[in-house]
Amino acid sequence: MESDNYILKVRGLRKSFGNQEVLKGIDFEVSPQELVFIIGPSGSGKSTLLRCFNLLEIPTEGSIIVDNIDMQSKSTNINQIRRSIGMVFQQFNLYPHLTVLSNITLALRKVDQKSRHQADEIALAMLEQVGLLDKVKNYPAELSGGQQQRVAIARVMALQPKIMLFDEPTSALDPELVGSVLQVMKQLREQGMTMVVVSHEMRFAREAADRIVFINEGRIIEEGTPKNIFENPTHSRTRAFVSEITR
Repeated sequence: MESDNYILKVRGLRKSFGNQEVLKGIDFEVSPQELVFIIGPSGSGKSTLLRCFNLLEIPTEGSIIVDNIDMQSKSTNINQIRRSIGMVFQQFNLYPHLTVLSNITLALRKVDQKSRHQADEIALAMLEQVGLLDKVKNYPAELSGGQQQRVAIARVMALQPKIMLFDEPTSALDPELVGSVLQVMKQLREQGMTMVVVSHEMRFAREAADRIVFINEGRIIEEGTPKNIFENPTHSRTRAFVSEITR
């Protein structure tokens, strides 16, 4: 396969649920260390697109190449390549019966075959990075929503993915807790993590994104820098959306 500089490359992506076509021929790529924000109205296909990238949703048509590996090839070990694609969801998906430390070390020990000592060292380093080193022995129910989401991010980071996907990571949080999660995402950005983010946090998009992609009714309508999209969109649908969200 011909190599290029994209860590994620999608061509002709279509996804239908029954008779409803949700994605209608998406071409999309991400370069290493790029932060791409996907925006658009509810029901436009943003989350479905994100879930197709790591085959949580199986595309109806099209190709997905991650780190020059064809995700849909029969020879691809999908579970192995998924380690390179970390995903953070709206809901935190932490194991309620496990401590914060155990939530992070579980995959390190079971999937990456790390020793308990190695897994603990990595987990502690990640918890320090997200500012939760003092919560090592706590259970998820003892944490705020923002803290739980930061643990979920630390769990993904511990596996050292090459790209991280964020699906509305702050939508389940009370407004006053959103900032702590965005701060962790900013730190990841500064460290050079490649990120694709679906979110309604437009201020964060303006500040942090390299590129913004606007999706409407399953198609990419427009993409560009935050300045272009927010201050000088060229498509009438983009203009209408931006004017609505920035009121």
